[in-house]
Amino acid sequence: MKAEQNTKPTEMENLKEIPKWMRKYVQNRMLTNLVLFIIYIVLFSGIYIPIYLDETFFKNDNVIAESICKIVSLSAIILLLYFSIPKWGLHKLWKWVDQRIYHEGNISLSEPTLMKTNKKIGKIVGRLFFICVIGSVFLYGYIPKEYMQPVSAVYCVPFMVFLYFWQRPKYSPLMLIWPILYTIHAILIVAGVPIVFPEESGLISLNTFIPIVGYGFLTFLIIFIYSRYALRKLKGLTHIKGEGSDGD
Repeated sequence: MKAEQNTKPTEMENLKEIPKWMRKYVQNRMLTNLVLFIIYIVLFSGIYIPIYLDETFFKNDNVIAESICKIVSLSAIILLLYFSIPKWGLHKLWKWVDQRIYHEGNISLSEPTLMKTNKKIGKIVGRLFFICVIGSVFLYGYIPKEYMQPVSAVYCVPFMVFLYFWQRPKYSPLMLIWPILYTIHAILIVAGVPIVFPEESGLISLNTFIPIVGYGFLTFLIIFIYSRYALRKLKGLTHIKGEGSDGD
């Protein structure tokens, strides 16, 4: 009898913990986000790399190569715009990627309240962010190149923070690691810490590319590890045995 009385409270505690760890797992189930992140990095590369090469071709009077760079960059801008707007290509791309990663079906929390009631805000912020990206492209030759990363942080960090709060509780709070690290990096550059490639190195365009990609991958890696931990806790609480396909 005593043994039964001792086990019942533990089982009740486990039952109470299941919703919490289910929520944590779903919030951190973000391999789809990682794939979309890679796609966006490719598109951003398609914008910035041709611009960087265009300067060299312009100096060498290579009109054909210069024209190709402009066409590639413009095409990448159009694709980035298309896949950044939910009504156009974002939802389609998301659904297509998600179905191929998670074969067991879609698992998600309820639609975020702020996103549901303030859809116009999301559209306005998305358009402002896109304008800032395009503006930074056109101002590339006017802004000191070693400060391009801090300048990008001015609009990238608020945008990333907005996305998190706008989509709560859909995404994990760990997503805020990304803008925090990017902000710290920008502050260090402004403070004069030598963490940038000099212009004569020919790698100055990487001063923005490496932090945005590096901190993004680091954030997604942390989230992925935590999702595995949350899934393991959930399996332990529900006494699920066997490996099976969990999709993540």
